[in-house]
Amino acid sequence: MTAEIEQRGENIDAQIDGRHYQLKIVSPEPGIYTVFDSDRVYEARVWTNDQNLFRVKIGGSFFSTTVIDRKHRRAIAEHQTEGRQILISPMPGKVVRVLLSEGDEVVAGQGVLVVEAMKMQNEIKSPKSGRVIEIRARVGANVNANQVLAVVD
Repeated sequence: MTAEIEQRGENIDAQIDGRHYQLKIVSPEPGIYTVFDSDRVYEARVWTNDQNLFRVKIGGSFFSTTVIDRKHRRAIAEHQTEGRQILISPMPGKVVRVLLSEGDEVVAGQGVLVVEAMKMQNEIKSPKSGRVIEIRARVGANVNANQVLAVVD
Protein backbone atom coordinates (compact mmCIF):
# COMPACT_ATOMS: atom_id res chain seq x y z
CA MET A 1 0.00 0.00 0.00
CA THR A 2 1.25 3.49 -0.84
CA ALA A 3 0.01 6.64 0.90
CA GLU A 4 0.85 10.29 0.41
CA ILE A 5 -0.28 12.50 3.24
CA GLU A 6 -0.19 16.27 3.49
CA GLN A 7 -1.06 17.84 6.82
CA ARG A 8 -2.40 21.36 7.34
CA GLY A 9 -3.08 21.76 11.05
CA GLU A 10 -5.75 19.22 12.01
CA ASN A 11 -6.73 18.62 8.36
CA ILE A 12 -5.16 15.89 6.26
CA ASP A 13 -5.28 15.36 2.51
CA ALA A 14 -4.44 11.71 1.85
CA GLN A 15 -3.93 9.74 -1.35
CA ILE A 16 -4.00 6.04 -0.43
CA ASP A 17 -3.58 3.59 -3.29
CA GLY A 18 -5.01 6.15 -5.70
CA ARG A 19 -8.06 7.07 -3.58
CA HIS A 20 -8.40 10.57 -2.13
CA TYR A 21 -9.46 11.25 1.45
CA GLN A 22 -10.00 14.48 3.36
CA LEU A 23 -9.56 13.71 7.03
CA LYS A 24 -9.41 15.52 10.33
CA ILE A 25 -6.97 14.26 12.95
CA VAL A 26 -6.95 14.98 16.68
CA SER A 27 -4.30 13.64 19.06
CA PRO A 28 -5.70 13.48 22.60
CA GLU A 29 -2.37 12.07 23.87
CA PRO A 30 1.00 11.11 22.39
CA GLY A 31 0.77 8.10 20.09
CA ILE A 32 -3.06 8.13 20.02
CA TYR A 33 -4.93 9.70 17.09
CA THR A 34 -8.64 10.09 16.45
CA VAL A 35 -9.28 10.17 12.69
CA PHE A 36 -12.52 11.64 11.33
CA ASP A 37 -13.55 10.58 7.81
CA SER A 38 -16.94 12.16 7.06
CA ASP A 39 -19.32 10.34 9.45
CA ARG A 40 -16.79 7.62 10.39
CA VAL A 41 -14.37 7.82 13.31
CA TYR A 42 -11.26 5.67 13.80
CA GLU A 43 -8.74 5.43 16.60
CA ALA A 44 -5.14 4.88 15.60
CA ARG A 45 -2.29 3.98 17.94
CA VAL A 46 1.23 4.62 16.67
CA TRP A 47 4.55 3.61 18.22
CA THR A 48 8.13 3.00 17.15
CA ASN A 49 11.31 1.38 18.39
CA ASP A 50 13.26 2.54 15.35
CA GLN A 51 13.35 6.04 13.89
CA ASN A 52 12.38 4.74 10.42
CA LEU A 53 9.82 2.03 11.20
CA PHE A 54 6.45 2.78 12.77
CA ARG A 55 3.81 0.35 14.00
CA VAL A 56 0.17 1.38 13.61
CA LYS A 57 -2.94 -0.23 15.07
CA ILE A 58 -6.34 0.76 13.67
CA GLY A 59 -9.21 -1.27 15.09
CA GLY A 60 -7.99 -4.86 15.15
CA SER A 61 -5.52 -4.40 12.28
CA PHE A 62 -1.78 -3.86 12.68
CA PHE A 63 0.49 -2.26 10.09
CA SER A 64 4.19 -1.51 9.82
CA THR A 65 5.16 1.58 7.86
CA THR A 66 8.00 3.89 7.09
CA VAL A 67 7.60 7.63 6.80
CA ILE A 68 9.44 9.41 4.02
CA ASP A 69 9.47 13.19 4.02
CA ARG A 70 8.80 14.39 0.44
CA LYS A 71 11.94 16.57 0.56
CA HIS A 72 14.08 13.57 1.41
CA ARG A 73 12.27 10.90 -0.64
CA ARG A 74 14.94 10.52 -3.30
CA ALA A 75 17.88 10.38 -0.90
CA ILE A 76 16.14 7.81 1.30
CA ALA A 77 14.98 5.70 -1.64
CA GLU A 78 18.59 5.44 -2.82
CA HIS A 79 19.74 4.02 0.54
CA GLN A 80 18.43 0.73 1.82
CA THR A 81 17.98 0.27 5.55
CA GLU A 82 21.48 -0.31 6.85
CA GLY A 83 22.88 -2.12 9.82
CA ARG A 84 21.44 -4.76 12.07
CA GLN A 85 17.64 -4.59 12.34
CA ILE A 86 15.47 -6.08 15.07
CA LEU A 87 12.02 -7.49 14.38
CA ILE A 88 9.63 -7.02 17.28
CA SER A 89 6.17 -8.24 18.15
CA PRO A 90 3.67 -5.40 17.62
CA MET A 91 1.38 -6.85 20.32
CA PRO A 92 1.14 -9.65 22.86
CA GLY A 93 0.31 -12.93 21.19
CA LYS A 94 1.52 -16.39 20.25
CA VAL A 95 4.05 -17.36 17.60
CA VAL A 96 2.19 -19.64 15.17
CA ARG A 97 4.85 -19.97 12.45
CA VAL A 98 8.55 -19.38 12.00
CA LEU A 99 9.06 -18.91 8.27
CA LEU A 100 12.87 -18.65 8.16
CA SER A 101 15.78 -20.07 10.15
CA GLU A 102 18.96 -18.54 11.47
CA GLY A 103 21.42 -18.16 8.60
CA ASP A 104 18.72 -17.91 5.91
CA GLU A 105 18.89 -15.12 3.34
CA VAL A 106 15.96 -12.68 3.49
CA VAL A 107 14.76 -9.91 1.16
CA ALA A 108 13.18 -6.65 2.29
CA GLY A 109 9.48 -7.18 2.98
CA GLN A 110 9.75 -10.97 3.31
CA GLY A 111 7.95 -12.60 6.23
CA VAL A 112 10.11 -14.06 9.00
CA LEU A 113 7.55 -15.05 11.70
CA VAL A 114 3.79 -15.01 12.19
CA VAL A 115 2.27 -13.87 15.49
CA GLU A 116 -1.40 -14.49 16.31
CA ALA A 117 -3.28 -12.10 18.56
CA MET A 118 -7.03 -11.71 19.02
CA LYS A 119 -7.60 -14.44 16.39
CA MET A 120 -5.69 -12.41 13.76
CA GLN A 121 -2.38 -13.48 12.29
CA ASN A 122 0.27 -10.81 11.73
CA GLU A 123 3.28 -11.56 9.57
CA ILE A 124 6.44 -9.96 10.93
CA LYS A 125 8.49 -8.88 7.90
CA SER A 126 12.12 -7.98 7.43
CA PRO A 127 12.72 -4.24 6.87
CA LYS A 128 15.83 -5.01 4.79
CA SER A 129 17.54 -7.62 2.67
CA GLY A 130 20.26 -9.60 4.37
CA ARG A 131 20.69 -12.67 6.55
CA VAL A 132 18.64 -13.81 9.56
CA ILE A 133 21.15 -13.67 12.42
CA GLU A 134 18.87 -14.75 15.29
CA ILE A 135 15.41 -16.19 15.79
CA ARG A 136 14.45 -15.54 19.42
CA ALA A 137 10.97 -17.09 19.44
CA ARG A 138 9.71 -20.58 18.75
CA VAL A 139 6.36 -21.86 17.47
CA GLY A 140 3.88 -21.94 20.35
CA ALA A 141 5.75 -19.35 22.43
CA ASN A 142 3.75 -16.54 24.02
CA VAL A 143 5.31 -13.15 23.30
CA ASN A 144 4.85 -9.65 24.73
CA ALA A 145 4.38 -6.40 22.83
CA ASN A 146 7.73 -5.00 21.69
CA GLN A 147 9.53 -8.28 22.42
CA VAL A 148 12.44 -8.96 20.06
CA LEU A 149 11.55 -11.92 17.82
CA ALA A 150 14.41 -11.94 15.32
CA VAL A 151 17.49 -10.04 14.16
CA VAL A 152 18.43 -9.39 10.52
CA ASP A 153 21.85 -8.12 9.37
